[in-house]
Amino acid sequence: MVKLPHWVDYKGAEHTSVVMTRSFHGRSDSWGKLIATAQTVLSAYTDVSFSDLPESYGFSDWEDVVCAARILDMAATEHGVSDPENRKKLGILAACAFGMCGTFVSAGAVISNHRLLYVGLNPCELTAVALSSPSLAREVIGLLPFQTVYRECVENVISYLVDGLAVHLDAARDALMRATVDAGVGWEGYLLRLSQVSLGHISRLSVSAALGDYRSVFPRGYVDSLIDDSPMLLPPQYEAVKRRGILDRNENLIVTLPAGTGKTLLGEMTLLRSLENRPGLVCYLVPYIALGGQVADKIEKHLSSTGVLVHRLFGGYKDPVPLDPENRLEVVVATPERFDALLRVRKELLSSIRCVVVDEAHTIGSGSRGVLLEGILTRLLLVSGRRVGSPRLVLLSAVMGSLDPMAQWIGAFPDGVIRGDWTPSAGRLLRWSENGDFQLYAGHDPLRDAPNELLGMRRMAWPQLGLHSAKNVWANSQEKSRSFENVSYLAEGEYNRYKQPVLCVCSSRAGTRELADLVARRFAALEPLPESLLAIVRIVEDKYHYLRPLLNALRRGVSYHNSTLPKDVRSAVERAVQEKDMRVVASTTTLAEGVDLPFRVTVVADWLAFEGDRQRPMDTLLFKNISGRCGRAGHFTEGDTVIYDNPVGDSSLTAPARRSLLQDDIFFSQSAPSVSSSIVSVDQRRAVSAVSSCLLAAVSENPDVEDLVSSFYENSFAYYSPVDSEATSAARKRVWLAYDEVIDSSNGRPLAEVASPARLTPLGEAVNVTGFCPATARKIMNELDGLSELDLSLDGLVAAGVTLLRALGTVDEQDNRDLRKALERPKSRPVVRLDELSVLLERWLAGEPKDVIFSELPSKRRSSQAPSVAVWLSEGSPKWAGQFDIFCDFMDSCIERFLPWVFNACRVISEVDGRLSWIPWSDWSGFVEYGVNSVWGKRLIEDGLVADRAVACRIGRGLDDFGEGILTRSSVLLAIGEDLVDHQRIVDFVLGWRSEG
Repeated sequence: MVKLPHWVDYKGAEHTSVVMTRSFHGRSDSWGKLIATAQTVLSAYTDVSFSDLPESYGFSDWEDVVCAARILDMAATEHGVSDPENRKKLGILAACAFGMCGTFVSAGAVISNHRLLYVGLNPCELTAVALSSPSLAREVIGLLPFQTVYRECVENVISYLVDGLAVHLDAARDALMRATVDAGVGWEGYLLRLSQVSLGHISRLSVSAALGDYRSVFPRGYVDSLIDDSPMLLPPQYEAVKRRGILDRNENLIVTLPAGTGKTLLGEMTLLRSLENRPGLVCYLVPYIALGGQVADKIEKHLSSTGVLVHRLFGGYKDPVPLDPENRLEVVVATPERFDALLRVRKELLSSIRCVVVDEAHTIGSGSRGVLLEGILTRLLLVSGRRVGSPRLVLLSAVMGSLDPMAQWIGAFPDGVIRGDWTPSAGRLLRWSENGDFQLYAGHDPLRDAPNELLGMRRMAWPQLGLHSAKNVWANSQEKSRSFENVSYLAEGEYNRYKQPVLCVCSSRAGTRELADLVARRFAALEPLPESLLAIVRIVEDKYHYLRPLLNALRRGVSYHNSTLPKDVRSAVERAVQEKDMRVVASTTTLAEGVDLPFRVTVVADWLAFEGDRQRPMDTLLFKNISGRCGRAGHFTEGDTVIYDNPVGDSSLTAPARRSLLQDDIFFSQSAPSVSSSIVSVDQRRAVSAVSSCLLAAVSENPDVEDLVSSFYENSFAYYSPVDSEATSAARKRVWLAYDEVIDSSNGRPLAEVASPARLTPLGEAVNVTGFCPATARKIMNELDGLSELDLSLDGLVAAGVTLLRALGTVDEQDNRDLRKALERPKSRPVVRLDELSVLLERWLAGEPKDVIFSELPSKRRSSQAPSVAVWLSEGSPKWAGQFDIFCDFMDSCIERFLPWVFNACRVISEVDGRLSWIPWSDWSGFVEYGVNSVWGKRLIEDGLVADRAVACRIGRGLDDFGEGILTRSSVLLAIGEDLVDHQRIVDFVLGWRSEG
């Protein structure tokens, strides 16, 4: 550590700067003194050899420079010093300071936010900027004059970033030294002496240097793709690779680092290193489809020139795509359900899997999906016999608490746990209370002096006061609206302060719509409307008339984002945020748990959420994920999470004293809660069902294990995570109850032979492949007995679908509450009535859009609710929007996921016992999943050639009319029609499929 004068309180100066830039009361000083503190820190590094500075990147090793960088960055804003020329110089110094501690990504954010490349920097200043953010070096080189020592320095840095050769680094260092000598002791000399420290970090953190020794074991061209994408590693990535050697060993790992610190790339690198540049299979598991898409996009980008295949297996349980890891290098990015199907359908692939990375690994403690994830990892540990590297397990999370039980479970304790507190951006925590106090806390920033440290506050009265909860639903709704008036006022203020996107997190989809409307009223329309927003307007006007109320908000740079919003609209909203054209987005946790977008501020509008019919406080792990959404690395150096002290909700939770205690526990806890096994925490029936399905697979995968049930339990997380004897006993009991389900032979169709070791019967093997638990599989078998009168037409499909939904709608794998309500409470009023299932399926298979199907349901057409559903369809109405939300949930879970899963199970079971094996279950499964009515329509949707279901149906019927045997180029063109632009790809696809067949 560099020794500083005793009077230099860099941490206090940083805290003071935070308070002052936000106009809060609290710490205060002159900007001159604060800047002097920062410069004193930087000056102490100008005469120190880089080799004498810390080799590690723990936050404490560089906190003085981090503080200096933050102070200078804040001083360079319009909330800091007033003189534009001084602000420019302070911005340059802030970038240099971030470069001096290896935080190049934050230096890039400073350069972008202060527009330093557009304010006429001289060659010396440009060189300092390039060395503080090497990713911008190619952009800077075009601004430097030829045949100067500055250009020579930057050119050699660029060459070093590409090839990692010491000769280029030495040449860059020599040119920088000559430039420093020529510059003397003034401003330019000072900048260049600071830049020498940055150059030292470049020598360590460049991808070419850090990964140079691994070029031969990674797929050819992979390292070059990483360099093209971003030539520098983040400090935690360097620590993991060079100091912890994660690419040199094959032990299991847990990586827990703050948001924005590069965990995904670490997971990606361990995957590809495990392939060792020879045929094999590696898998990256994600809990959310949006996150999976982002991960797959990155991996595909990095592997674009390598020939390695990347497969996307997202969504619910269904058969995997063809894989050939015996002859190819293959990467699978999958949700746990799809990975489970892969292991069951192709269990021989177990021997080919080299590595499995689990992102958001804390979700192992989340309900039935957590049981499934735990079961998958338990099976991998069981099959491998806990041998090192067979396959390697790497668990990633930003929010896990105590890791000892999980580390012991996968054999990563203690050396396989990689922790760190380095973070690229400062995460501030604020709370706006009912009494008008707007308080600023140090939050979870490593620079805090004490837990829950209050830095400053100011008075900001709520526009709507006297809020309270009410038992009357209508009155509570009115209070909620008044409460959202406060949130909209807050969102407007936060956007106007930073002029950067603001995210407001709501607990319901209805809340997102209402809040977006209220926020939009506070902004003037954008003139001209940015192209990214205009694109959303066009989509809504062309395809989704019921979303017309959203247009007013979009024209003001405001939108909502939730799971009911059509996928193309959601994607367009995300692009608009990425472009920073969107002012405010009101969202459910779909954005907190999904894609990484550049929000400067996150407002927690609802801290209570509904779980069934009851409210509960937000989960601490979820909050930590939400708070990680703001201050995205590379875009910002700071991110604010603002807690709105919402008093509307269950009065047992929102009474002032109770509310304060709960919020302190959720938002201000200094460590994340420990993750425990869902086998113990979820309802016993659901736990037993999920575990029995996992045990079926384990029996199939481990034919030689004598006491499989004991081995399964002792390899499970449940064996390591219980904290008391009662929990241990409950976990063991549930596993044994699950095994009883597997070996039950009371119905005369045993799934397993009770022997030592246990073996699955042919029927048991088939049930295992279905992915259903034994109890549900037996129900499916019973229903097959009653479907003998089916024909092969679409009418037969609809009849079978309705019958199976009615019979299986309450099994544990079916999670839609509306269908359960319809089946269990005949007098209830579900959004989709049981007598409407047939017409719903018929219209869905005909390619009709969901909004039209909803509006044509008999119960909706008969409704006296005003405005009518027809008006909603053409103009939109909030009175129908909530019902449409529930309808979309029904379609997604029951029709697009559950029923295709059931049809596939019918196929597998029928193939074993011979009943109804003549029915095209596989085709029917695809028809229902994609909402089409022909094999060709299914193929077109499945392969991404046509996105519109109605178009796929029309083309599919046209192709079916010609028949497989007489399809020619002209007949295919005739079936396609004139309204599609990309004719050639479809023609090639159809004729290629026919020739392959």
